[in-house]
Amino acid sequence: MQQSHNSAYQLKIVNTETRSDIVYYQIQVLNTQTKVSWSFEERYKNLNNLHTQLSSELKQQLPSFPAKKFFGNTDPEFISTRKAGLQNYFKTLLQIVDADQCPTLKKFLTKGEQKHIKDQQQPFKEDSIKQNDIQGNASTIEKIQQQKQQENERIKKELKEKLAAATQQIKQKFVDLGSLVNAPEEHDIKKKRAIYDQIRIEQKNAFIIDIPKPSQQSKMMIAQSTIEQTQPKLIQLISQLQSGVESIIGI
Repeated sequence: MQQSHNSAYQLKIVNTETRSDIVYYQIQVLNTQTKVSWSFEERYKNLNNLHTQLSSELKQQLPSFPAKKFFGNTDPEFISTRKAGLQNYFKTLLQIVDADQCPTLKKFLTKGEQKHIKDQQQPFKEDSIKQNDIQGNASTIEKIQQQKQQENERIKKELKEKLAAATQQIKQKFVDLGSLVNAPEEHDIKKKRAIYDQIRIEQKNAFIIDIPKPSQQSKMMIAQSTIEQTQPKLIQLISQLQSGVESIIGI
């Protein structure tokens, strides 16, 4: 009678999959000491080869291995029966064979362990890379925002300075014509008034009255009066324009 022992490994056939008329058995192995499990798949031919190799290496009787079938081996009912037979085979095998003392069996059982460890480490590596990318992107975005803000402030400052300079230049274009002319003499005023009175009195006469042409001094006075009337409105318009531009650029 063969002596059973507490195996460091447990094996379970969890599912099957048929591809190109070949049945693959999905195997899950649990390390009972580390509580780590991993999965891999094998076809019947490779499992049978493992049994043959173990039989030649081990000096003890092994459990019977499910027999071959040359036809109908993809039939669902047969696959289910063979799956149960393979499960019983490995359950008994691990009870009577110490995998740690059998390199061939241990190599088979742990073939998916390294892949599992690699797969487990990869997400952490990817997460670390993603985290670095997120931090790097956040830093880059912050720098870009700061640069944009500095650029906006610079543009606002330039616009404000240019607008103030343009406003000052426009205001300087207005000429105070009052300083260019002298106040009219009293006798000139009386003379012009007499002419206007004569025109009003002789309106009924058919004669053409020769109205004297305005002097240069009169033209300057008229121009000064016109400027005095329009200049405040223009300055007000410029101020409104400046306020509108400032509100648009957010100064």
